[in-house]
Amino acid sequence: MKIARSLFCLTAGVLLASCAAHGQQPPREFLRTVPPELSGLPYWKAFRNHSSHSERFFRNLVFGRVFVHEHSAAPGIASAEFVRDDGRVFRCFRKNDNGKYALSWAKLDIETHSTGAARTITYQGQIYRYLLFYEPRLGKLRVESLVAHENPHKRKFETRLSGWVQDSWPRVLADACPDFATLSGMRINEKQTSPKIDELRRQDPDAPILNFPGSHLTAPGRTGLASSGVKPTTTANEVNAFLAAQEGNIVKWVSAGYTYVRNGDREEFWRKGGWNLPDKYYDVTRSADGKWLTIGEITYPMGYPFPYLPTGHRHPAFQLTDQFLARPFPRSLPHMGEAYADKRFVFHSEGKFSVVDRNGDLVEGPHFDGVWRWTKGHLEMTVRDDPAGPRSVGWRELVIDLDFEPTVWTQSTPDRID
Repeated sequence: MKIARSLFCLTAGVLLASCAAHGQQPPREFLRTVPPELSGLPYWKAFRNHSSHSERFFRNLVFGRVFVHEHSAAPGIASAEFVRDDGRVFRCFRKNDNGKYALSWAKLDIETHSTGAARTITYQGQIYRYLLFYEPRLGKLRVESLVAHENPHKRKFETRLSGWVQDSWPRVLADACPDFATLSGMRINEKQTSPKIDELRRQDPDAPILNFPGSHLTAPGRTGLASSGVKPTTTANEVNAFLAAQEGNIVKWVSAGYTYVRNGDREEFWRKGGWNLPDKYYDVTRSADGKWLTIGEITYPMGYPFPYLPTGHRHPAFQLTDQFLARPFPRSLPHMGEAYADKRFVFHSEGKFSVVDRNGDLVEGPHFDGVWRWTKGHLEMTVRDDPAGPRSVGWRELVIDLDFEPTVWTQSTPDRID
């Protein structure tokens, strides 16, 4: 059976991954907790190792700076590379303990692939792709990849590079690769003289770039499955808190190029139309045991990297009600119909509103209280005891009726980092 949407493996999949990595079948009791269409997949297809941030974020962080790191082939030994604005990379690295450094040139691009931002290196005619992970608090930058193997069940995630980004060349590497240091035009950090990566960082703990602008725009669990050993990287509480915080915000499923709006009242996701596609609306559904979350085209296993990234931008519909709440004066709303033509509406928090007359005086009677909510792209308003029931209007029509000018997000809009 073909899988119609992107699927991932749930918590029991850790054991599935362990067994599959050795070419064995998982125990039968675990198969009962995994959808049948996942049970035969290699764990790296069942799990998705999403990069921590967007392509644009990593471009801003890496280009024009020095990436100081250790390589998995030479653990503990400091190497570095400088990325020019045109993507050309100067690489200064040491493969062993003999003290000799090698020089190389490469071409770097950062692209969006199926699981997010990929570091794409072209070196000696070969192309290599790796996922990127940035830890804001520590300033740590890691590069992970899926190691090739002829048996797909024996492939595994591995950390290839681990280090940090800074605005200078370490003295030890400037001496090892003097031409590169000169060509980069970067200043030299005289404090950093050790070839050992840990000592090099201790020599100037202020050199790594921490909390780079926009680093808060990440999602739960996107810290790297190589780092976690393919174990859970987040919790249900963190995921639920993230979803609550994104109410009314635009989030991206970058691998598919789709954008969504989180609407919490009915826990909906609105997929914004694009490329001549209509808007679509999905109810968020949860499995009885709380281990699965289905949103649109994605079935997500609670506890693993969350597939949607925030943009920091509000959807126009929610910009509108944000203004209603920030400036709670009486408003005429044509979509409420003739029955309320001479009435005005004042919006309150927690989805409530009151009805007033033309002078702004509260209309007497409990039946003139009401509730409002957004659902499927429409503002739905219900006046208590109104026999007509809920009255709704699409957000586009409402924006026009009220002559409101929202900020409209497009694919080319930069993430909001303030």
